[in-house]
Amino acid sequence: MLAAPEVDPDGAPLFWLELFDHSTKTSADSCSCRGFEDAVPVVYDFFAQVDDLTRDLMSTPPDNFDPLAVVVDWLDACRMRELDTLLDLYDESATLECNCERVSLTGREAIAAYWAQKLERRIHSTFTLDDMILTDCGVLVDYRGHEGEAIRIHFHFSRSGRILHTSCGRRPAA
Repeated sequence: MLAAPEVDPDGAPLFWLELFDHSTKTSADSCSCRGFEDAVPVVYDFFAQVDDLTRDLMSTPPDNFDPLAVVVDWLDACRMRELDTLLDLYDESATLECNCERVSLTGREAIAAYWAQKLERRIHSTFTLDDMILTDCGVLVDYRGHEGEAIRIHFHFSRSGRILHTSCGRRPAA
């Protein structure tokens, strides 16, 4: 770090360390350091805090829910054109990425607008399940979209069983 000649490097902090919690978007801890020898124990303390936070998260069991059943409910709501039922499956802060239309949406209001037009325009034989696979991070589904096209969608869920994120696109040819 460069310092002006009038600044006493032995008396002023040379840098600032901060432990930031991205899930809450807040500072979990911070410390000013006068030298690298001061920073080493602070960094080790930050690592210990992260380990404690992670252990707490991992020891909290997720609410019991069946992700495959949520997907079936999602397909049923789409088939029946029940927008309110469909939206009830989504988390308030859910995100949707549609690679078919190159659209990224956040929040149930935006997702409602996206699905409302699709459900209105759907053809009769849509939202039929072709395949469903439980993955480490959600459920991968192949189905027929609102126009009968082959779609692959990946569902990610919150701990409470609501849809937190979906990413869809045209299914690759077999």
